[in-house]
Amino acid sequence: MTKFKFQIASDIVRDGLGVELLDAENNVVAEVFRCDRDHTIVVNTFGNDILIQAIRQLLECASVRLDPFEDGTSLDQAR
Repeated sequence: MTKFKFQIASDIVRDGLGVELLDAENNVVAEVFRCDRDHTIVVNTFGNDILIQAIRQLLECASVRLDPFEDGTSLDQAR
């Protein structure tokens, strides 16, 4: 099984915060991005095939690390 790790990345252009899934070579292969401007959450795999176990771990990590939005709104209220 491929080893994955996570990192948190701030993006001022997109006005938000993301949890990125990195492969063994430290390439970003997927992300969950929280946009503070419009209260949306998007999952992007950048066209990569990702194992379901890795996606589950990414979503779990994101639900903890990205909550709440910058203004205090819970992720449960995302659009």
